[in-house]
Amino acid sequence: MATTRNLVKTYLDDIELARLDRLAGQLRLSRSELLRRLLMNRKLPDHRTFEASHAILDLLKVNADQARLGNLFKLALDEPLSADLLAKFDQLIVEIEGTQNALKDLVRQIDHSIRHKAQ
Repeated sequence: MATTRNLVKTYLDDIELARLDRLAGQLRLSRSELLRRLLMNRKLPDHRTFEASHAILDLLKVNADQARLGNLFKLALDEPLSADLLAKFDQLIVEIEGTQNALKDLVRQIDHSIRHKAQ
């Protein structure tokens, strides 16, 4: 299949190539797309958006782990326990729910920050 694109070769030293690769990786673009956008003065993606998205995913994973832990504690509470151990479990569940809510608030703040910067 014929193409209307032209191949352009260039020589870069190790430092230049490493910088190109690092920047392309941060922006999640191929080398070609990065150079094309720079040449045509087109907008580059903001690498902070990718970092924030990654942070949100990490926080959501922690939140899911917290939920599973809370569910395991609730199952443990169905078993006969001493009053002292039961009180400790209740306190731990409250702390887990507090951590989950804090994580959700962080995700909302990061998401709001991303949307605000994009506008």
